[in-house]
Amino acid sequence: MNQIQAIEENALTYYKGIARLLDGDFIETDEIAWFTTGRRSLYRFNGVVRTTTRPEKLGELAEPILETFLSKHLPFFWADFPDGGTPGLGDYLNSKNVRWENFKGMPCMSRGLDDLPEISLPKEVEIARVQSEQDRADWLDVLMEGFEEPEPSRPDFQQILANSLTESKPVFEHFLARWQGEPCAVSTLLHADHGAGIYHVTTLPRYRGHGLGKALTLAAMQYARQSGHKQSVLFATPSGFPIYKQLGFETVTTADGYVWNPNE
Repeated sequence: MNQIQAIEENALTYYKGIARLLDGDFIETDEIAWFTTGRRSLYRFNGVVRTTTRPEKLGELAEPILETFLSKHLPFFWADFPDGGTPGLGDYLNSKNVRWENFKGMPCMSRGLDDLPEISLPKEVEIARVQSEQDRADWLDVLMEGFEEPEPSRPDFQQILANSLTESKPVFEHFLARWQGEPCAVSTLLHADHGAGIYHVTTLPRYRGHGLGKALTLAAMQYARQSGHKQSVLFATPSGFPIYKQLGFETVTTADGYVWNPNE
């Protein structure tokens, strides 16, 4: 499996987890992989993760999926990996009578786990893996505020978090930093077959500028190495990209996203 395939596989594992933890359905064939949870609080809870069909078959595959989301007024996304997906997918989606919000060129990055730097933290900060009820509440509060997630999505994220911690073979591990006892930053590790995924890295605005995002990324990476992983991957936001570059991540490919929200 090459690096681009490993990144796509990581995204598939992540969204299979989201679908499972929210009691949704994940449908996967050789040509397309998509999921629906029926949740309306956030577009990331329904979507198409991979499209690898021939251009002439695109309409046949895509039309029923578009109809499912649009007819039910479910917010959703459609991911496009131009280096490994269906040629012309973006043009096809833009030709539909859908008001898309487009995200272009998200860096998909990778780094080996054999030579990680030490975590450097202010003396006031402690990092722990989420386990207790208080950990869960604090992690969720930081996630919601740090990413400015819509408040209606809180119960859904709460279910994702709670269910992820009770799985017999955990796919997700969550990390929380506290500054003098106050929650300040979080991250999540995803266990996938061909690499560890780093997700949900955010710091509360009032604590930014102290290297906490870097530290929480490293905490997940170190745990991944201890768990036997050799490689880590992530999808970089504009604010996170410089941090990941400093940590030695390299861009392997990019992803485009097409998002539809029924109320916008």
